[in-house]
Amino acid sequence: MATMITSDCINCGACEPECPNNAITQDEEIYVIDPVLCTECVGFHDYEACAAVCPVDCCVTDPNNVENEEVLIGRARSIHADVQFGDNFESRFRKDAGNEAVKSAPEPVAQQTEKQSTASTAPAAAPVRKEPAATPAAPRVAPPAPADENVRQAAPAAAPKPAPVVKKFPGQLEMGFDDVAQRVGKGRGLEGVFKLAVVLLQPVLGALPDQAKRHLETAVDNPLLFTRAGATALNILMNFFLYPIILMSLAIGLYGIAVLFRQEVNGYILLGVVLAFVEAVYRLRDGIFKARQPSEMVFRAAFYGIFLSGLADLVSRRHGGVLRTPPVPVDGFYENGFVEKLERERRYGNVYTLQDWGESYYLRVEFPRKVPEIGPPINEKLPKEMPDYDYDLALKNGTFIIRGKCTDETIRRISSSLGAFPPEFTTIIHLQEKVKAFSHRYQNKLLEVLLLKDKSALRENLPV
Repeated sequence: MATMITSDCINCGACEPECPNNAITQDEEIYVIDPVLCTECVGFHDYEACAAVCPVDCCVTDPNNVENEEVLIGRARSIHADVQFGDNFESRFRKDAGNEAVKSAPEPVAQQTEKQSTASTAPAAAPVRKEPAATPAAPRVAPPAPADENVRQAAPAAAPKPAPVVKKFPGQLEMGFDDVAQRVGKGRGLEGVFKLAVVLLQPVLGALPDQAKRHLETAVDNPLLFTRAGATALNILMNFFLYPIILMSLAIGLYGIAVLFRQEVNGYILLGVVLAFVEAVYRLRDGIFKARQPSEMVFRAAFYGIFLSGLADLVSRRHGGVLRTPPVPVDGFYENGFVEKLERERRYGNVYTLQDWGESYYLRVEFPRKVPEIGPPINEKLPKEMPDYDYDLALKNGTFIIRGKCTDETIRRISSSLGAFPPEFTTIIHLQEKVKAFSHRYQNKLLEVLLLKDKSALRENLPV
């Protein structure tokens, strides 16, 4: 290989999903490149993808192992035997040479021939003969335009799309999803008094671990009232007053109330402010040191937040019904990398939310939306948007099973041969209470399911 990762690697993981050959893996402390698989992205890009996304520029050329373009494209063809790279494949070796070639390229033969033909026929125009006067000719009607891909023609109005077919599964209710949702209380959320308490106690709840704040954020379901970032910021601000007060109280316990009127108390106040600052930097280090967006950050707990997490979890589960929120792939340091990792979780069926609405469960599953970037020779054959998945739903022994399947044969063939992503996934969700019937809705790559519990009185009145 001609590319290596130095010891300056910060283990951010940005390079791993960019490699078209899956040559980059995580070692104990840094990421490493497999020399058997590395092709310097020849055949896929005119640059090295790992070096392009590396935030610390640690993907560099190995001076002890320099390889030429012929060796690298040969290796790429060996790894991707089903891909036709052709003669004009992407390569950083050709990038500069290609630009010069474009500047100095001779005029195409077809254009030269056309110019010579025009020049030779122009002076040799046929003499004009005088004809007797005739009646004015009718206006010339232009012939129909040739069928060409580059010429836009007025197309007849498209026929209306047929209504989507609603799939039926064993145990599914006959009533539509919206009607069932109205009966079981769509959008449960936190009850009024608990929602008000959560909003007012944001400075304290901001000390909770990130996952507990995510549960509360989902339960409140209103970004104007509660967010992880806002609650954490309020808590950090509160700690700049709380920690000095705690240390001053400690000083009073040691030296008596008179210490408040002596110079020594200033040292306790300063120590409290320093502790609050150091803790704030630690909790916000994803944004400070890794330049992540707030949606990508993990807002860590204050040192005393762990003692409050049990209470917050109880409130969110009992009154907010939040049982599970999607995992957040935070190992990307930039927005595109974050989105790609979230999309990868969708392809494995891991991006779903489960809420307890009392007499039913509400399940929300996000299906894949974007086709991953594999490389120009392959991506030219694929659409940008992931086609709709086929799916199957089943209730078995207290679990709800979702099977998603990509039906596009081109995507299935390429994903299977390259290992780019699984063309199918199975998600098994274990439910705490027995469920006997369900209703679902699938649209815009979002699956929503209402699972009626066995104890639900509404289930007896709904046809299955």
